[in-house]
Amino acid sequence: MKVLHVANQSLSRYGEVYYAVERKLSNGFIRNGDYVYDFSDRDMARMQTIFRSKKIGRKKLNDAFLITVENLKPELLVLGHTELLTEDSIVEARKISPGLRVAQWNVDPIWGAKVDEHLKKRLPHVDAFFCTTAGEWMDPWRKLGAKIHYLPNPVDPSIEVNRNFEVDDLPLDLVYCGHDYKDKDRTKFLEGLKLSSTSQGIRFENHGCLGVPSIFGASYIEKLSQSTMGLNFSRSNTIPYYSSDRIAQLTGNGLLTLCQDTPGIRDLFSDSEMIHFKDLSDLLDKVSYYKNHQEERKRIARAGWVKAHKLYNSQRIANFIKEIACSRSLSADYEWVEF
Repeated sequence: MKVLHVANQSLSRYGEVYYAVERKLSNGFIRNGDYVYDFSDRDMARMQTIFRSKKIGRKKLNDAFLITVENLKPELLVLGHTELLTEDSIVEARKISPGLRVAQWNVDPIWGAKVDEHLKKRLPHVDAFFCTTAGEWMDPWRKLGAKIHYLPNPVDPSIEVNRNFEVDDLPLDLVYCGHDYKDKDRTKFLEGLKLSSTSQGIRFENHGCLGVPSIFGASYIEKLSQSTMGLNFSRSNTIPYYSSDRIAQLTGNGLLTLCQDTPGIRDLFSDSEMIHFKDLSDLLDKVSYYKNHQEERKRIARAGWVKAHKLYNSQRIANFIKEIACSRSLSADYEWVEF
């Protein structure tokens, strides 16, 4: 099947986020035997104007998209975080390529007003919508025209290459690479974690928050490889099943992953595959425990790694997207299909 994958491929960042979901899904389709043409909407918009402006280049971006559809005649159009692509262009693409099926995926939080508005305009124009949120939260969205399905954050075996559970001596006990978004509660939590870690002898490192710059690319993956445990601390722990894609990067690299106690998250990773914590005190207790119980740490981390690579790999998730969007019978019992 010919797949046109329109997403933010971040070409102008020169490989800085090569582990992004966009890359993983394209890899998954290709491994399934599909042809994939990656179309980077934001980069294309910037290329269309000497001012390098996404806003100014938006019309020409949509023109370029339709030319691509004409040349490729895709059977499946997969849309990622594509705010610049208009709904009119999707309608026109269906005319150019008869029988075209359209899938929309989103791994960002969907409760922000800007994202909410964009996606609600998009849903009537796609055949299926996939997001990292599930449960009753999505009921209002199901009335907007598209089939709504949960999408696990994908793991890719060519990207998540480490097996930290096989290593005894690593320089860090816990790592967190993520933002605090200038949110008072998140900042307070992270400040407390950093202060308490120092006093309790926990070797903790943070990047992208508390005034420490973010790290990207190979440097990020290298940093993950140095820690026995990783903190998965998302922007909300009340939205059913939601997690940032950090959950895939941590479990997929074999770190013992400590995750906020989010509704439904144990359906993805049980207590024998991931450590769930309620608050800062609980987190610190569990980090201290597994710091001193290395065999238990390695056993649980390995189980989480196996689960992530077996069930949530990019090839399997890409196939799920294709089967749902194309109204095919499901070829596997996808564990998340009823979420």
